[in-house]
Amino acid sequence: MTAMQRISGAPAIKPRKMDFPFSDITEKYFFNNNSIITTYMAALSATFPPGEKGFIDSVRNYRDQITDPELQESIKGFIGQEGQHSYQHKEINKVLNDLGLFVHRIEKDLEKKIRDDKGRLDKRDFLASTVGMEHITAIMAEYLLENPHILDPLPTSARELLLWHAVEEIEHKAVAFDVYEACVGERRRLHIVMGVQTVLFLWQVGLYQLSLLRWAKKMPSIKDAVGAAKFFFGKDGLARNIVKPYLDYYRDDFHPWDNDNTALINKWKESRGYPLDVDLTEANIQGATSV
Repeated sequence: MTAMQRISGAPAIKPRKMDFPFSDITEKYFFNNNSIITTYMAALSATFPPGEKGFIDSVRNYRDQITDPELQESIKGFIGQEGQHSYQHKEINKVLNDLGLFVHRIEKDLEKKIRDDKGRLDKRDFLASTVGMEHITAIMAEYLLENPHILDPLPTSARELLLWHAVEEIEHKAVAFDVYEACVGERRRLHIVMGVQTVLFLWQVGLYQLSLLRWAKKMPSIKDAVGAAKFFFGKDGLARNIVKPYLDYYRDDFHPWDNDNTALINKWKESRGYPLDVDLTEANIQGATSV
């Protein structure tokens, strides 16, 4: 079965132009006053604007090689969705920065790292890194949509931002993969890049968390540590529940839509009254994707 045969039953990829006020985020440690979980979420949010732009650029490198009109349309939707994610996380990052979580410093640091990677990496590796990160974000998205109760301590706007982001990550989870399969097709490269990138990603996010805590002059409490351990490693914990889907990536016959989780998308749509889908041209989103 080819990539495009598999993706034919996947949901449409249409950007939604959302409007989150973020005015309800008034506390620095906005997740249940837990400094560890809060800085983890803040560090991830800080990585999204430059990271999403890097994802877009890596796919654009191969766009003119794609002849399949369906995949071309999927690429257009992918670019639009990622552009909106970048924009919305820039908006929430402004609020976090004003509260004393200096995420803008992280954004600038990662922008430089990605620029260096673009100049240093073979474009095949640059795309492979996007494929790997898209898998990681997709399985984290699935976890959030299956366990939305874990976001209950968040302010409403932050919770809705993450659930919307999760839905769209699932919708476009196969785009970079299908571009890679069509233009590169080296599974071994995917596996090697993913292994290296996973270690670097965990290391980098951890360093960013420590930086946020240091800049805020905050020493986590024992209560924070216990709450974080439960959040990540408890029965319903994030890390504990994404191990198996993460490992699926290393199968030689893996495709993102082997796991058909469109029901999670439909459930979110129904609960929100089917939010308006807006087709965005690339011209519309340039401001969102520039750094």
